[in-house]
Amino acid sequence: YSTESGILPFMEKSDYEEGAMILQKVVEALHNEGCPFVGPIYGQFMLTADGPKIVEINARFGDPEAMNMLPIFRGDFVDMCFRMVDGDLSGARIDFDRKATVCKYVVPEGYGVKSMADQPIDVDEEMIKQEGAILFYASVNRKDDKIYTTSSRSLAVVGIGNSLEEAEEICERGLKHIRGEHIFIRHDIGTKELIEKRIKHMKELRG
Repeated sequence: YSTESGILPFMEKSDYEEGAMILQKVVEALHNEGCPFVGPIYGQFMLTADGPKIVEINARFGDPEAMNMLPIFRGDFVDMCFRMVDGDLSGARIDFDRKATVCKYVVPEGYGVKSMADQPIDVDEEMIKQEGAILFYASVNRKDDKIYTTSSRSLAVVGIGNSLEEAEEICERGLKHIRGEHIFIRHDIGTKELIEKRIKHMKELRG
């Protein structure tokens, strides 16, 4: 999930700035070593009492982070990609709506241990759209006009709102139109209860 300010509730602005600075230094180091990097870069960080620490860095979009951010991107994404290739972003519009987003995955039962693959999922795309949510297919198979799980994440639903609470409600409304006997959804993601738990945990870490 992402807030309308772009800063997660349990983070401070300095945490965000430090994480961005780390990625900037990585890009600068690659350039200085004669291997300039062009494209999206995704940093996964762990927030500790001593600030953000790197878990991993990938030369790709984050997943599901991209599904939270790209729907609120305001600009010509294709044009921006061409400008990256040309090495000049000076004329690109890089802006985002000040909206909150919540993304929740639908995964096969047993995901992460032993997924139940080849199980049918009923997806009402039109009703999800009417709820104001966005549907993203991930790893599924289509057979005889029906959707089936694989061993990986099946699909995701994103809600966009003026607050995290509103975005989470929209996401949940969309999820009601996805059914399957052998699927699992983290319904707690983006909820007030889970966010307060994260805030409390970070306060304890910071002392």
